[in-house]
Amino acid sequence: MRILLPLLICLLALPAQAIDLNGIAEFDRRLTLNSSISARVEQVHVEIGQAVATGDLLLTLVSTGLQAEVDIASARVDELAPQLERMLTELDKAQELYDRDSLARITLQQAQQDYSIAAAKLAAAEAKLDLARFHLSQAQLRSPIDGIVLSINTFPGQYVNTRVNDQTLLTVADNNAMSVQALMPVELFRKALINKPAKVTYLKQTFRGKVVAIDRQVSMGSNNHPSMFLRIKFATDGSLPAGLPVKISVEAN
Repeated sequence: MRILLPLLICLLALPAQAIDLNGIAEFDRRLTLNSSISARVEQVHVEIGQAVATGDLLLTLVSTGLQAEVDIASARVDELAPQLERMLTELDKAQELYDRDSLARITLQQAQQDYSIAAAKLAAAEAKLDLARFHLSQAQLRSPIDGIVLSINTFPGQYVNTRVNDQTLLTVADNNAMSVQALMPVELFRKALINKPAKVTYLKQTFRGKVVAIDRQVSMGSNNHPSMFLRIKFATDGSLPAGLPVKISVEAN
């Protein structure tokens, strides 16, 4: 026991083992953006490398026809709304007279029917206005995430035809969410590595992450050594560009 106790203390004092690997940092979340409507590009509002926030305007399409549809639908709503108010007033009067036994039931029913028809017409006009406004909103392409603009594949004056192809107009990336994939010698594989903490280092910058996946397909690594791809996700402050070589340290205990 006297011999085992110092040995146990020494073992506990040893640093946790780690698996050290190398990889290339990449953006974990890239989004390619295109248009849902066919129209001509009016203006591109961003540049490659520009930081954007969720909802920022990236690109606008020519929307003259779409705006006209909104104006027409809006005018129709403005026309029908007073008619509905008038029908409601007439219905209230008819109901009052009917309650006094001064109006035939069939006349009350006619007033009720007139009001229902007017209400239905206004509801249909409002729905058409909502649809026209939605179509108009599609003429503006906005960023769905906080991040940076990676590429711009269009220019003012270009016609985007969604019936011909699904053209990527811009690509944005979340530059705070990164990932790295590295080849790990097959003898180091253990299922328990999933969700293990990891450190990703570039020069003097270190970021914390975790193992999210291990490819069970064995590949030939350096020196034709059987290896497996290990993937790590990690968060940054947005300062690390994609494509840089990084060092990886995975806690193995």
